[in-house]
Amino acid sequence: MNVLIAVDDSTESREAATVAYRFFGADNEYSLLSVGDSEPVFSGAWPVGSHHSSGDLVGLLDKAASDEALRVAAKTNAMIVPDAAMTTGIGDPGRVICERAAEGHADVIVIGSHDKSFWERLVHPSVGRYLVDNAPCPVLIVR
Repeated sequence: MNVLIAVDDSTESREAATVAYRFFGADNEYSLLSVGDSEPVFSGAWPVGSHHSSGDLVGLLDKAASDEALRVAAKTNAMIVPDAAMTTGIGDPGRVICERAAEGHADVIVIGSHDKSFWERLVHPSVGRYLVDNAPCPVLIVR
């Protein structure tokens, strides 16, 4: 079985990885996916040669987000799921998780549930809800 565990740097995420590893056992194939946020860059006219272009800034921000996502995946790998393949993505977490699950032929996606207030859900919609509606395979949400 191919188990995709989406992780962030939260207690809920580490608990989900622990539960998945216990639930599915060591004999399965695990992938850890950590998704970094892509920050929008708004720019006006830049003086020629004196600053980075908006394209350069987007590249630098995406590289920093990717590096942080890899650090998070490596931390979970070392602590909980040894020998898991680690991958990162940049962008909307729900969309990236669905894409990677389809590309990697995942049999199940595992994520941790975050308790969010009404206002937090307005600002940051539920990744779990998105996955339940759009994932190409079953989704296990660990509370």
